[in-house]
Amino acid sequence: MNTPNPLHLANTAQIMAKHAPRDDAVVFNKVAMVCMGVMALSSVAQMLQPLLRELNHRESKRRGHGRHR
Repeated sequence: MNTPNPLHLANTAQIMAKHAPRDDAVVFNKVAMVCMGVMALSSVAQMLQPLLRELNHRESKRRGHGRHR
């Protein structure tokens, strides 16, 4: 089973919102916004992961928990 792509879901929800009645369009737009938020959070996590890894490495060296004591 393939994992759904948030960008594809957001685009599909926006297209559906254009052709849906007003109440349904609001729901589709909210789905699109949630998908875009998920993509933004994923991008931020990918950017911060190397920084957090480096900070953890420095902290473990400072405490003497590294391989080289």
